[in-house]
Amino acid sequence: MHRVLVGGLTTAAAIFAVTAVAAVAAVPTGWFPTDSGTTYSNGVVTLNSSGQSDGTSYENLALDVPVENGDTITFEYRGPCGGGAPRVFIQGGAYNTFDQDPNGTTSESACGTDPDGDGWFRVSTTVQGIQDGDAGHTGIVSDNISNPSVIRVRNLTIGGTAVSLAPAPTSKEECKQGGYRAGGFENQGQCVSSFNR
Repeated sequence: MHRVLVGGLTTAAAIFAVTAVAAVAAVPTGWFPTDSGTTYSNGVVTLNSSGQSDGTSYENLALDVPVENGDTITFEYRGPCGGGAPRVFIQGGAYNTFDQDPNGTTSESACGTDPDGDGWFRVSTTVQGIQDGDAGHTGIVSDNISNPSVIRVRNLTIGGTAVSLAPAPTSKEECKQGGYRAGGFENQGQCVSSFNR
């Protein structure tokens, strides 16, 4: 049997390697709900933990936003606070906004304040204990199962960068009018071609 080597790989291995790379590239990145309890509309994420056995979250597996120790994470929410919810985590949980106040007992840390009395609480925490780099696997979580509730979250900022919470495109149409950015694509063509594979 005669085998052709391609860059040190047999033809079959080379085809497999190219296929594997294409499969990885075809998976859109960006925000996605982990279950039906989470929705997004007009810049606001709604986390409904009622009926969810493990709570609910809205996540991005590879958020390309730089972050360093000493940076701040801020967001606004409307709804109850306590038991670790709501919280934002970065780098797969290396840091989350309840770390400095695990019980949510200090109004100026995990549960934030409502300075203008509009019902939207603002949380601002200082990042500690991470490896400087990208936020990476990032999520917004409501998993206080002992107190199921609806929590709305908006205006997430990480290290001074306003983070778009728009979900990843799920069709070619959603790639248009800048929608490709929510999926982490460099341009509309790259987004559209990911759905052609």
